[in-house]
Amino acid sequence: MTLEKGIEMVVRVKVRLKALKGRVGKVIESVALLDTGYITEKAEAMIPIKVARMLGLWPDFPRGTEAIIHDVGIRSTIKDCLELQVITKDKISKPVKTTVVINETVYRNIREILLSDASISAHQIIIEDAKQGIWRFKGEEKLRKSEKPQYW
Repeated sequence: MTLEKGIEMVVRVKVRLKALKGRVGKVIESVALLDTGYITEKAEAMIPIKVARMLGLWPDFPRGTEAIIHDVGIRSTIKDCLELQVITKDKISKPVKTTVVINETVYRNIREILLSDASISAHQIIIEDAKQGIWRFKGEEKLRKSEKPQYW
């Protein structure tokens, strides 16, 4: 894989999101950006408002949603509201209960699904070369290429 000058590669994977709250059972397949700087204790995904709406998680939040109001917007956390899997042509990771964050801020318009460091670990993803967008599942030798971004 060669890179054009000025093009940045990162690792993105295809994911399947299944709602456990909101529109229970609703499934969306999309692409998620692996964000090792998004540090969490448990598996977490930050999702765009459009995705949250499709899953029935926004604007009518499920019971138990925690919201923190900042001067630049609202950050809402919905615990264990998704079952998330990483999917490739030849493998699907085990489903992992995932907490969702919806960030409604003035300055940060989330346009991609972001997976936290704990989510990356839970799906046993090993980043081999971040710049080239190369990754693999833990315990496998097969190297995989990053997916193209999907913006919402």
